[in-house]
Amino acid sequence: MRVLYMGTPDFSATILEELAAHHEVAAVYTRPDAVRGRGKKLVPSSVKELAERLGLPVLTPRTLRDEAVQAELASFEPEAICVAAYGALLPREVLELPPHGCLNVHGSLLPRWRGAAPIERAILAGDPETGVSIMEMEEGLDTGPYCVQRSIPIAGLRAPVLTDELAVLGVRALLTALELVEAGQAHWIAQADEAAVTYASKLEKGELDLAPELPA
Repeated sequence: MRVLYMGTPDFSATILEELAAHHEVAAVYTRPDAVRGRGKKLVPSSVKELAERLGLPVLTPRTLRDEAVQAELASFEPEAICVAAYGALLPREVLELPPHGCLNVHGSLLPRWRGAAPIERAILAGDPETGVSIMEMEEGLDTGPYCVQRSIPIAGLRAPVLTDELAVLGVRALLTALELVEAGQAHWIAQADEAAVTYASKLEKGELDLAPELPA
């Protein structure tokens, strides 16, 4: 299938590498280079670095709401758009563009932990398990139906290791979802249980500071 890919951190790069081995990636969208580290230098995202190594076209628009940006995106004629931790909301004009829709690899068992930091929030909440959901994107924040879910036990894993494992799990789930979508066999499950919804807000500065008064 001809797809566009949107992602930014290491989690997204792991997914892109495997996706590109199985599907035609027409172009890659990622967030603009950002200032990181003590050197105050602009550093490209993990996805941009990988896409350039793979020889894929890379675009870094600051917004997807600009009409010129949307026209350029449409010129790639994607059959589907695959998204994993891109870092920006997709406007309706983009969501409605590909015939097979926009599929998001979300790092939680939706509807639990919608939002920006699902992996970290699952650990902080003491959840026994987490997983990935392949969700059809809507204008709402992680509100769309999903067609594939995969779960793993957290079992004391720290965030970097759990993130890596979920990325591998996520790309396998994404490849399965793309096969189902292309064959017209995807069964989309609505997130109907509002009582089960939790929100994974972004980690704030100082939240992970050591607290000596707390037990191990």
